[in-house]
Amino acid sequence: MATAISPILGYQKSASIAKQALHEEKTIREIVLEQKLMDPEKLDVVLDPMRMVGMIRSA
Repeated sequence: MATAISPILGYQKSASIAKQALHEEKTIREIVLEQKLMDPEKLDVVLDPMRMVGMIRSA
């Protein structure tokens, strides 16, 4: 999941979020939203597993 946010937030920030999520036993989504780094709607799109594997869902 950190790889998915990396193009938007940058490698260093994404790696930091991943480490924090692991340390705090939270999801990357929770950390990004807590820190208000992305709006929830955009984050949903970025972290959508179907989009990650190239199977974009129909609206």
